[in-house]
Amino acid sequence: MIQQRHAVRETAVEATSDDYLEELRNDHLGLVGGSPALVALRDLIRRVAPSARPVLISGPTGAGKALVAEAISRLGGQSDGAGTLVRVNCADVNQEDLEQILFGTDRRPGLLAAGGVATLVLEDVDALPGVLQAKMVRLLQSGTFRPVGSPGERHVSMRVLAVTSRSLPRCVRENTFRADLLYELGVLTVSVPGLDEHRDDIPALVNHFLRLGGSPVRLSSDALEVLTNRSWPGGVRELRNLVERAVIQSRDNTVGVDAVRALCAPQAIDGVIEDALAFLAERLLDLPVGNKLAAVEAALLESALRASRGNKSAAARLLGLHRKAVERKLEKYEVRFAAARTSVRPLPSETTNRGGKGPDHQIPLHKRDGVESSSNIRSIGVG
Repeated sequence: MIQQRHAVRETAVEATSDDYLEELRNDHLGLVGGSPALVALRDLIRRVAPSARPVLISGPTGAGKALVAEAISRLGGQSDGAGTLVRVNCADVNQEDLEQILFGTDRRPGLLAAGGVATLVLEDVDALPGVLQAKMVRLLQSGTFRPVGSPGERHVSMRVLAVTSRSLPRCVRENTFRADLLYELGVLTVSVPGLDEHRDDIPALVNHFLRLGGSPVRLSSDALEVLTNRSWPGGVRELRNLVERAVIQSRDNTVGVDAVRALCAPQAIDGVIEDALAFLAERLLDLPVGNKLAAVEAALLESALRASRGNKSAAARLLGLHRKAVERKLEKYEVRFAAARTSVRPLPSETTNRGGKGPDHQIPLHKRDGVESSSNIRSIGVG
């Protein structure tokens, strides 16, 4: 299903924000902020955009990967009116439909043969079915493809941008993603930083969202400080949604610190926390260590003890555990306190037998974008 990409928050302000959005695209590639991380990202985009080679865009949930794809396409001239940028979400469409959408059939051409498509953005490319991964490798290597049920090949020329929140090397190791497709897509790579890596941009982002909404509401300086100092596991998307809720729930033109703290309460962001934990787990599984559960547990204990200066009760509160639970876990580790740092490392019994009784029982670790505005952008997915 092909549909024009619209969102309520964009459509409502489109008529009043055209000049501002155009200036934002031209001067800042659509990316709000002046932190070193954003400056480096814009520089990288400008360097990879002129090439026609594929680009692999990675980053955590809510970082703004879709905006980066649009900026690369626009700056590279792939969506300047000579063609359309089309997004296909590989996780939202089943294999049969996705194959026909992309490659078409002998009777009905797909996107690759229809013409007018300058840039193909494969969102959630890690979810691309294996059969289509093989066809995509051929497309990238030779510029040819074969429609479903057709004996003949077709030639196509378009740029492919692949977007993912997962670790594709890990997917390769799990045999869910082809190594040759990773090599083809990863000719050029862009890593989009999460919001926690550029918190200095939060005031500018807040003002950006308020300006887009045309709202007279503003956040107090204390409220902005709270937002700047907290963690953002859901990235820019989480911040945007919080600003929207603040505006909707505000009773006057100033949102104070108490209102913002209430919006930041854990119950308001449970879903975001789950997404952040899933993303963190993906990265932790890539660590080059043997017992990853023990390594994570030791690191959490070490961090909590450092933050609490060795106070076990305070460390337990940080970890959300009872003090006795922390003490039991610490029995597994040798803990050394120094004046300026705490060192926690596994006991020898973690990896060797003790008295011929076998290894100690391991305690498992318990479970714990900006603006879409180009008129020639289409999105494909299942509503």
